[in-house]
Amino acid sequence: MKLKKLNKKQILFLTLFIIGGIYILFLKSELYESNTNVVIKDLNNKANIGNFSFLLPANSNTQDVYTIQTYLESFDELQKLNKKFHLLEHYKSKQVDIVARLKSWNTKEDFLKLYQKRLQVIFDTTTGIMNISFLHTNPKTAYEIVNQLINDANTKINEDNKIIAEKQLKFIIKQVNSNKEALNKSIKKLEIFQNTHSLIDPTKTAQAQFTLLSSLQAELLQKKAKLNQLLQYMNEKNFEIIRLKNDIKETKKTLNKMKKELASKDNKKSLNLYIFEFERLKSMVELNTELYKQSLLQLEQIKADINKNSKMLLVLTKPHIAQGYKYPEKLKDIITLILILSLLYGIITLIEAIIKEHLD
Repeated sequence: MKLKKLNKKQILFLTLFIIGGIYILFLKSELYESNTNVVIKDLNNKANIGNFSFLLPANSNTQDVYTIQTYLESFDELQKLNKKFHLLEHYKSKQVDIVARLKSWNTKEDFLKLYQKRLQVIFDTTTGIMNISFLHTNPKTAYEIVNQLINDANTKINEDNKIIAEKQLKFIIKQVNSNKEALNKSIKKLEIFQNTHSLIDPTKTAQAQFTLLSSLQAELLQKKAKLNQLLQYMNEKNFEIIRLKNDIKETKKTLNKMKKELASKDNKKSLNLYIFEFERLKSMVELNTELYKQSLLQLEQIKADINKNSKMLLVLTKPHIAQGYKYPEKLKDIITLILILSLLYGIITLIEAIIKEHLD
């Protein structure tokens, strides 16, 4: 039985298949994968502390997840990794196959695209778990890069919070200084008031005067009662009656003077007005003291926030050093190559048949 002679088209497609097969089986870079599963935990959430929910996956903050994903895929992160693992040098070396290898004319955008092809960040919105994986021709390097990605992501989610806290710190320091200045001014005004009027506490002075006033009123009543009693059997010109009337008159004068000092509307030096002014100044001191205390507490809290991590990446599955390559999937790629070439061969054959039929 004679073998059918291959035409040029068949030879071409067979040649393409052989070249593609050799590339897939022998030339294409074998990439090892290291991956990890992490979940973002909010350390400020006290409900998670002291119970098992801290160890279980929960829905993470979506904004934090996309912040991490965007950062890990960015050129900033690539520069960090390149400095430590020399990725650019690696992607230009013979360790990477000729097709995927970066050439001298490739730009940094091409470098970034290749890095992003090797990196994979997948977020499960149902469980809140984020999978981070990286491909490299060296399994140990892939493992080390994934560990570095975890550390950098952990730093990034707290870095933004620390920047916000530093801005808040500047504002609170201004607030503390402002409250301190207001407190000192209110204390100074109170001291001036006390020194000007020689009154440490007009409220206590008023209480003492009210006590004295009550005592004088009681004394006045006693004297009036005694006067009425003496008038029943003594003459009004009697020395004792005259002396008692003078005493009553002086006591009334003293009482009237004290009442004016305490609450007279016309008297600008009224003790009543002093009390109102003193209480106003005192309340301002108390208010400014409380505001100063609160601002100091806020200052200490923000200082503590700057020096601690408010969030962390909880590693659910640790990265590992792969023993076998993940890509290429050689059998799958060979089958795909056969299907693509067969499809192209069929299409070209069909086109040729249509053209030939029209020519005939």
